[in-house]
Amino acid sequence: MSADQNPGYPFCHVVRSKVDPSQVDETTRLWIKEVLPTLKKQRGFGGATLIGNRKIGTSVSVSYWESEAAMKDARGQVRPEAIMALAQTGGSIIADDECDVAFLERFQPPKAGGWARLTTVQGDPAQLSQAVSNFKDKIVPSVRRQAGARTAYFFANRQTGKTFAGSVWDTLQDLQKSESAITELRAEAINRFGGREAKTEAMEMYFIEILAASALVP
Repeated sequence: MSADQNPGYPFCHVVRSKVDPSQVDETTRLWIKEVLPTLKKQRGFGGATLIGNRKIGTSVSVSYWESEAAMKDARGQVRPEAIMALAQTGGSIIADDECDVAFLERFQPPKAGGWARLTTVQGDPAQLSQAVSNFKDKIVPSVRRQAGARTAYFFANRQTGKTFAGSVWDTLQDLQKSESAITELRAEAINRFGGREAKTEAMEMYFIEILAASALVP
């Protein structure tokens, strides 16, 4: 399959939430049952992913949008549903970022059941373009060469300089084996970006659905 470097959804909404680890499965079920249908009703919705760490109860949802206006318009409809769904299991939203999809390349088609490496960094908004270029030119080629690589991505909140970058893998073992090839490159990239509060996590892919352009709500 040829790589997809222009998925057609240039904006994404990244929401981090927290729940008791014992409630992860139920929270995921409620997200799919109650939040996802609301997302799908919104104009310009292009797909969504949900990843998480079962051990600590942290999850991150990413919804993709065909325009910034569509992303912002959907917020008022979707956020109340997300808050209510999380409340049923004692969870809450702890971070919320509207981002540009600065880079996204899929080496393989989307599928649930894989693993994602997510590095969150607070950086300098003035250095975002350089950070994206460095990710594309230095890190992505290394990721692409590793066994089990599925996706490389870089999302940026251009107002605050907060970024979400990483990769998706077939298995946890693939993710772990790739770490040695990427660690030094990642550290260098964060340093050049003036990054701080850097946090790298391994997360299970609970759900993913990316719509074809023809499937967008008219």
